[in-house]
This record gives sequence, C-alpha cells and structure tokens, in this order.
Amino acid sequence: MISSPSPTQQPPDPDVKPAERQVKSASTRQRPGQTPTAKFFKTILRPIFKGIYYLLRGIRTHKLVTLGIVVLLLISVFATSYFSTGLLPFGIGNDQFNFHVNGKNGGGDLVKNWLYALRDGNVTQLSLLQKDISQPQDPTQLVSQFSQAKAHLTSTGPGGNTSGIVIFHFVTLSSQGTFLLKADPIAFRAPLR
Repeated sequence: MISSPSPTQQPPDPDVKPAERQVKSASTRQRPGQTPTAKFFKTILRPIFKGIYYLLRGIRTHKLVTLGIVVLLLISVFATSYFSTGLLPFGIGNDQFNFHVNGKNGGGDLVKNWLYALRDGNVTQLSLLQKDISQPQDPTQLVSQFSQAKAHLTSTGPGGNTSGIVIFHFVTLSSQGTFLLKADPIAFRAPLR
C-alpha cells in the first residue's frame, strides 16, 4: 500500500531545511530594578526589610514574650535615668528651680522661695523675702509684670502656645546664715527653639 499525499498537503522537500524561527529581540533597555545602582541598593535594603518583616511576624506570634521585653526595657530606662541623675524620666518629680551647686545649697532655697512666690503672685511672701535687699523692687510691680497668675507668661492662642522667659540675677550671702541681697530681672524674651 502506497500512500500518496493528500492534495492539500505538500510533501516535505528533503533538500530544504526548515526555516529557523526568527525571534524578535526585546528592547535592550533594562528595567529600573535591574540597573547596577538599583541592585546595589536592593542588596543593602532587602535584608533590613526582611528583618523588620520577621520581627513584626515574631511579635504577632509571641505577644507575651514581646510584652515582657517591652516592660524590661521600660524598667531599665527608668532605673538608668534615676540612678544616673537622681530624677525620674520625663521630669517626673523634678523641681524646675534647682540651685544646688557643687553639692551645696548656696542660697538656693531663698531664691527658690522667691521664684515660687513670684510665680504664684504672693506679694506678702515676696516682701518678706526681700527684707535683706538694700534696694528692693516693688513686689506688687514684680507680680503684675512676671507672675503666672497676673502676667500670663504662657497663654494659648489660635496659633498655639505663646510663652516668655524671664532671666533674673540673684546675689546671695551665706557667711552667717543665708541672705538674699539682690534680685533683678535682666531680660524678658521669647524661648529659644
């Protein structure tokens, strides 16, 4: 039985090789992620992002261990701050008028009392504290200019807080008891930012 090719099919020609497929070459331009600079940054940033991913994944699966680590971290921050400075973090229990120099008071308590009286607007206490000052300033005028109650050195407006700083010069004598000899306001200015 001899078969003949169907009329629509051509018999293969043994001398002609099948045509090689022509492949259209893609553009030789590299994608943005394939440039040498991009590869350099990828090699640096990829481990960081992987580490963050695995850290967050670990936190999600080990909540109790994570809570314990955070509590230990906070305790160590508070303890380090307290034992190195004698104060708690965030100014908790901090006295804003601390005048101890070289471990000695040096008239700091009188100055502290004077500043608290001025801040609170206590004219009577200011006049008693100025008994040793040779040329005392009028306590009523000081209270009206600089006290927190009367002068409102800090106020909140539509643009935020407005505040000022008053700088005083104090002279104390502590040879036979401590005396406040001079308290002069030097400057009144906006706080440094």
